[in-house]
Amino acid sequence: MSETLGAAAPAPADPVIVEPAAPAERRLHPLTLLLNLSKQVPQAVLGLIALRLSGPEELRAWVGVFALVAILAMFGTEYYKWWRFSYRLDAEELRIASGIFSRNVRSIPYERIQDVNLEQGPLARLLGLARVRLETGSSGSGDEGALDSVDLAEASRLRDVIRLRKAAQAEGTGAHAESIGSTVAAQADAPVLFTMDMPRVLTAGVFNFSLVFFALVGALINNLDFLIPGDFWNPRRILDFLGLDDLFATLDMAARIASVIAALFSLVVIGLVGGIIRTTLREYGFRLERTETGFRRRRGLLTLTDVVMPLHRIQAAVIETGAIRRHFGWFALKVQSLASDSDKESDHAIAPFATAEELRAVLDETRIAWETDHADMRSVDPAMWWVPLAFALPVPMIGLGVSAALASPWIALAYLLLPIVPVISWMHWRAHRYALTGDQLYVRDGFWAQRLTLLPVRRVQSVDIRQSVVSRFIGLAEIAIGVAGRPSAVTIHAIPLEDAIRLREQLIAS
Repeated sequence: MSETLGAAAPAPADPVIVEPAAPAERRLHPLTLLLNLSKQVPQAVLGLIALRLSGPEELRAWVGVFALVAILAMFGTEYYKWWRFSYRLDAEELRIASGIFSRNVRSIPYERIQDVNLEQGPLARLLGLARVRLETGSSGSGDEGALDSVDLAEASRLRDVIRLRKAAQAEGTGAHAESIGSTVAAQADAPVLFTMDMPRVLTAGVFNFSLVFFALVGALINNLDFLIPGDFWNPRRILDFLGLDDLFATLDMAARIASVIAALFSLVVIGLVGGIIRTTLREYGFRLERTETGFRRRRGLLTLTDVVMPLHRIQAAVIETGAIRRHFGWFALKVQSLASDSDKESDHAIAPFATAEELRAVLDETRIAWETDHADMRSVDPAMWWVPLAFALPVPMIGLGVSAALASPWIALAYLLLPIVPVISWMHWRAHRYALTGDQLYVRDGFWAQRLTLLPVRRVQSVDIRQSVVSRFIGLAEIAIGVAGRPSAVTIHAIPLEDAIRLREQLIAS
C-alpha cells in the first residue's frame, strides 16, 4: 500500500477545451410550402378556367396538361426557395440567407432590432404557424427581416432570445437564466391599458359604415368577367331575370319612388353590416398592454397580429372622431411612429373605440397631453374657404350650362347642388384650428371626420412656410411641419404671414 501511495502519480492530461457549438442553420417550417402555394393556386385556377371557357379552341384540350405543368412548376419553385432560405442566431446578430439563383446573406445586429412582432393568418393559425417580423430602424419600413413562417413555439423562442440578447448588448453583459426568467415574467405580467370586449367591438362596427361587400363583389366580377354575358348589367335584363319587369312597369310614380327609397335603405343596412363584419375581423380581442419598452397590441379574428410599438419611436398622436361618434363620446387614438405596423397603416391604432378618459389614460404613457380642443384653439383666415371657390366654382358652372344647352335642359337641375359646395368649404374652414400650448402643437381638421393631431415640439423635424401667388397677394401663408414617420406634413392653412413666421421661430427655438 505504501508503494502504491508513494508511487509517482501519472502526469495530468492536457485540459480539453470544448469549443462552443456553432449556431445551427434553421429553415422555415415545411408547411410554409402549403401557405405559399395557397396564395398562388387560386389565380392559376382562374386562369385555367378562363383558358378552358374562352381560350383558343386548339388549346382547350390541353388545359389538364397545363394544370399539371403549372402545379409542378409552382411546387418546384417554392420548394427550392424554401430549401435555399435559412436563418441563424449568432452571438451578436441574426443572419438570414435567401435567394434562388443569386445568394443573399443578411446580417442584422441585435442592437438594431427594435422588437419582434408576430402575425398569424387564418391558415397559419390552423396549422400552428406564425410570421416573425423584425422591427428595425431602417426608415420605418420594418421589412428588413421577416421569417414566414415558423412554428409558433419557435416564433416565441425567437422573440425571447432576440430581446434578451439585445438587452445584454445594451448592458454589455451576457444573458443569464435569471434575466431570461425575469424578462419572460415581466412580459406575462404586463399591465393592461385598454381592451375591447365583444359588445364594444360590435358598437364600433355600427359607427364604421363600410361598403366592403360591394368591393368584394366588384373584385369577384373583375376576375370572373369572362363568365358574365356582355348585357348582364342591363337594368331591363336584370328585372326580367328577377321576374320583376312587368311588375315594375305597372307601378305608378309613387311606388317607383318607394322602391328606390327601399333600395337606398337596403344599401344603408348592407353598409352597417359590412362595417360590423370588417371591424370584428380587425378588432376582435383587442388588447393593449404596457411593456418595458412600449405598447404591445394584439388583435384580430382571422388574422391575429401581435405588435410592439416602442415608446421612444412614437412621434405624435392623432385623435379621430366623427360628428355622431363625438356626440356619444367615442374617439379613436392612433400614434405616428417610426415603427411599422403589420397592417401597413401609416398610423397605428392603440385605442380604436374609447372614451375620452380612456384615451387620456393611454396618452399619459406617451408623454403626450390632450389639454385643449376646438373652442380653445385659434381659427385661420376665412380666405381658406372662399379663395378656392372663387377659382374653382366657375368651371363646373360653365360646364353645366354648356351641357344643358347642347344635351338636355334637365342637366341644369344640377345647379341646385352647387350651393352645397360653399357650405362644405365653409364648414371645413370652421373646423380647421390650431394652438401652441407649452411644448405641444395642436392641429385640428375636418368637420365630419374630425382629426386632432397632438405633436410634441421636440419631435418637429422641419418647418416650411409656403405661399401661392394668391396667398402672397392677400398676405397669407400655410405652414408645413415635417414629422419623422409621417408620410405627409402637419399643415396649418391660411394664416397671416407674420403669424406663420412667429410660429416657425417658436417651433424651431423649442
